[in-house]
Amino acid sequence: MLPSHYQPEEHQHNITKHSRFFLKVSTNQVHRCDLPENAHQKTICGFSADWLILLDDQNSSLTLLDAFTCHQVDNLPQLPRNGTVDKATLSSDPLCNPRGYKVLAIFGDKRNLICYEDGNQEWTILQGYGNHYDDVVASANKELLALNELGRLVLCDYCGFSLKHSERALPMFFDGGKVHLVSLRGLKFMLLSFSGTSYVFRHQSYDDNLRRFEVYYYREKKWHYIRNLGEITIFLGHDHSVAACDVPEYRPNCIYYIGDEEGEVDNSGVFSLKDGEAERLQWFMPSVSVLQ
Repeated sequence: MLPSHYQPEEHQHNITKHSRFFLKVSTNQVHRCDLPENAHQKTICGFSADWLILLDDQNSSLTLLDAFTCHQVDNLPQLPRNGTVDKATLSSDPLCNPRGYKVLAIFGDKRNLICYEDGNQEWTILQGYGNHYDDVVASANKELLALNELGRLVLCDYCGFSLKHSERALPMFFDGGKVHLVSLRGLKFMLLSFSGTSYVFRHQSYDDNLRRFEVYYYREKKWHYIRNLGEITIFLGHDHSVAACDVPEYRPNCIYYIGDEEGEVDNSGVFSLKDGEAERLQWFMPSVSVLQ
C-alpha cells in the first residue's frame, strides 16, 4: 500500500477531516479509512503491516490502528521522558502475532532508537546503537532495520531481556540531506536526498526546490551506488515508503515523493534515475502529520 498522503486529485471530494486514504499501487485502487474519534488528534509516525502507528503527544504514548478494520492496540507503555517519536515501524501484524510483535522507533532530539516487545512493561532504549537515525523499516522476514544519517545500517535484534545488534553497513561520508531506507523482497536500498533553493547534483546546480536522489544498493555489507532500478518504482513518504515492481500506472526506475515538510504539496514530484531530472506532480496530498 502507498503511504496515506499519496492521493490522486480525483479523490479530493471524498476527503473528510477524520478520514485517511491509501492507494494500492498494484491495482491503483484507493482505500478509505474512517478514523475512530479517539484518533483524531494523534500524529501518524509510521505505517507498517497495514497498521497506522499514532503518536499521542499529550499522553506520551503510541497507539496501533489497523487501517482497514480500525481495530486498536492501545496498551503500549508510556514513552521514555523528554522526547517524542519521529518515525516507527512494526515487525509484524499485532493480531496475527499478538505475543511476538515488536515496535522500533526513532526517539528524542538525538534520534536514538527505542524498542518495545509485546508484554513488556516499558520501552527499552537501545544504548549501543548510536544516534542520529533517519529511518527504520521491517523487512519481509520481520527483521527490524535502522539507518542513520551517515548510512550506517544496523539490525536490531531484541528479544525479552536479550539485546544485541549487528552492523550491516559501515557509515559513509557524502554530501546531501536526509537518507531513506526502502526494502523490497530482501533487497535494501538507501536513498540520499538533495533539495533546497540552491544545491549541486551530478555536477549541476539547481534552484527549483525539487528533490533529487542518489540511490545505493546493499550487498556484502556495503552500499553500492547505482543509477538504474530496472522495473522498480519507489514511493517515498514521511511516515512510510514503498518499493514495487511492475506497476503499470507508474513509471519504472523513478522515485515518487512528497515535499520536505509535512503537508507540503508544491515541492512534490517524481525523480527519474535515468536522466537525473525531477518534475512536479499534480497530486492531492492531505497533511498526515496531524489527524484532524
